[in-house]
Amino acid sequence: MINFVVSRWNNQDVDWVAKYAPSMILYDRSDNPVPGSIIVPNLGTDIADKLHYIITNYNNLPPVSVYTKANLWKYISQSEFDKVKNNSWFTPLLTMNHKTYNDETGKPVCYYKDGIYWEINNMWYLSEHPCKHDPKEVQQTLGIDKLEYVPFAPGSNYILTAEDIRRHPVEFYIKLYNYLTYAVYPGEAQIIERGLYNIWR
Repeated sequence: MINFVVSRWNNQDVDWVAKYAPSMILYDRSDNPVPGSIIVPNLGTDIADKLHYIITNYNNLPPVSVYTKANLWKYISQSEFDKVKNNSWFTPLLTMNHKTYNDETGKPVCYYKDGIYWEINNMWYLSEHPCKHDPKEVQQTLGIDKLEYVPFAPGSNYILTAEDIRRHPVEFYIKLYNYLTYAVYPGEAQIIERGLYNIWR
């Protein structure tokens, strides 16, 4: 049975997980946490939860895990997930129905290719979510600083193997975690969201 690592915020429903797994590791940053969950401060978004789990369990990771937000169906339909739920290999979890569009010159801003979502790598989101750390340094850490477009799964939901994760030492994940845990929604979380596919594929 695949292990589920779930990040819950704003009292989201997690009952759906029972259809896929008898139990889960639940990180909860809600006002009314689920009994038995790991209660965490609301810092660094769900990405901080995923990284915390990886760091804490690095030497004892299950062979395969689903790393997901509680509101997974916002990012992939249940029917799409059901087609890949038993995958035992790296699988980004995303719908094929996210918006795609071009800029005023006709240049693509975001599009689908090879089953993944691509977005122009101009860090447009930093105007709304500024960074404490140098954004280019964060991109360099993730190996995406020289890419014109970044491939990623919006929402940062993935099926991952322990082997995928251990391509990088635990110190790498500690560095990413430390970029995040100073604000509720730091700009670094947006950058890391767009770099996870690159480090695990």
